[in-house]
Amino acid sequence: MSGGSESVGRPLLQARLEDAVAGCEKGMVMALSFLTPLERRRAEILLRQRGAWEQAWFWGGYEDAERATLFLLPDYLLTCLSGPLHQCRAEELCALLEEWISEEVCALRITGSKFRTLTHRDYLGAILHLGLERDALGDIAVQNDHAAILFCTPTVATFLTEHLQKAANDAVRCSRCVLDESFTDGRSYRPISDTVASARLDCVVAALINASREAAQTAIRAGRVEVEYEVVERTDLVLTPPTVLSIRGHGRYILRAFDGTTAKGRLRLRADQLI
Repeated sequence: MSGGSESVGRPLLQARLEDAVAGCEKGMVMALSFLTPLERRRAEILLRQRGAWEQAWFWGGYEDAERATLFLLPDYLLTCLSGPLHQCRAEELCALLEEWISEEVCALRITGSKFRTLTHRDYLGAILHLGLERDALGDIAVQNDHAAILFCTPTVATFLTEHLQKAANDAVRCSRCVLDESFTDGRSYRPISDTVASARLDCVVAALINASREAAQTAIRAGRVEVEYEVVERTDLVLTPPTVLSIRGHGRYILRAFDGTTAKGRLRLRADQLI
């Protein structure tokens, strides 16, 4: 069962999950694609409440995909695994669920003419211009200046193969592909090292954006800061790494660790900014 491509607000997500859990209890493999990181967090909460979390697995076409399909496995498939679902390797799960994955997730290579550099924004803009919604798509992993791999459903892949001909005025072509060792998720990071007075959100945000603590507090109270994809307005929230932070106007960061303290008792912060 495909989850479709409609926008998933909290009430709709809960309704879809309830349907999926009911189907799984009847012995069917159920799937909802593609969920954002925030939707995945909310899905986990709901599934834990329903006692179905141990049957849930997210797969977006590669490990660590941000946008991923949720698969719910019935009891008879769980008995085929080498151990608890969340401890199994992706290779084992992909082999077991190959039939169902092939109906929900595929890789589509988009290749340009090599006369101009194409970015993630170029690919996404061209695809959305064709009328598709963002939630109908998985990740777009840029491979080099002239190619990217999009993860989507087979139906979307067929549509794009037929209709996607240009991206940022560059001619492109699409073809289904199988990932090999050359695949990269396309993410680049800028390392950040600093010291902070404490693990409070306002201290960390100030360090990440190289601003005063007062400026960081203003941004937080204005709703411009997300922690794990949720808007947080508490300046005194204590962070525990690893944590994803999004700061409007500055970008996304991963707080990696607090590596001990300085002689003056300040925390050594280590983070990465997604660029």
